[in-house]
Amino acid sequence: MNFLPVITVADIGHFFLLLTRIAALIFYFPVLSNKAVPRTLKAAFSLLLALLFFNVVPELAGPPLFSLELVEIALALLREMVIGLLVGLLASLVFAAVQTAGQMIGFQMSFAVANVVDPVTSLQVPLIAQFYYMLAMLLFLAFGAHRWVFKALAESFNLIPLAGFTPGEGLLELMLRYSAAIFSTAIKIAAPLMAALLLSDVSLGVVARTAPQMNIFIVGMPLKILLGMLLMSFSFPYLVTMLGGLYRLLFNDIMFLLSVSGGG
Repeated sequence: MNFLPVITVADIGHFFLLLTRIAALIFYFPVLSNKAVPRTLKAAFSLLLALLFFNVVPELAGPPLFSLELVEIALALLREMVIGLLVGLLASLVFAAVQTAGQMIGFQMSFAVANVVDPVTSLQVPLIAQFYYMLAMLLFLAFGAHRWVFKALAESFNLIPLAGFTPGEGLLELMLRYSAAIFSTAIKIAAPLMAALLLSDVSLGVVARTAPQMNIFIVGMPLKILLGMLLMSFSFPYLVTMLGGLYRLLFNDIMFLLSVSGGG
């Protein structure tokens, strides 16, 4: 049985708009945006999804795409690209919050100068931050949250028809609020470990005053690293539960963002 659609010349504009929205999400998707994933694989996956979605997406309302002026065609493709980028950006904010939490914890553990190369951005990031980022990515796949993002992509064609992107008044404010939530979420993740490590700093300060002959810097650094590792291992169940809740809320946030983007 042939599941691939038959695309006629009149449907090419419809297909290109569909492919643009999907490709923008795939290339910005938190897991697939990794530079280790070949671009040809991303392009092939985008093309496959576009072919699968083609028969179920409502047809393009109005005149065919390629009957418009060149500027209008470019704007229509740009609008579809923005929709895919919005969905991918919102999904990546969760990972940014987890990475920020890891950076806070690493700073308290004296790992501020221990950096590794982030394969997504090719930038130097703290070691603990990269560890939390990779853990969040594994949990994202383990919880099946990637399926929720693709479900939101499918629903986006009902909320925002092709060439029907009309951003509402609250879209910018909503994106700023989601971006600001990175720091509050990061603090919620890192707060228990940061509080415990802060108490260890206070304890080391008391020891330094009562026993001045002790070199507190030589003793304190490995002690904080050991304490941080133990606290990280004990906090993993809490982290898994919290990330599971964030991933479940992600689908609702994406759907709300799409409804605002559609002027609903």
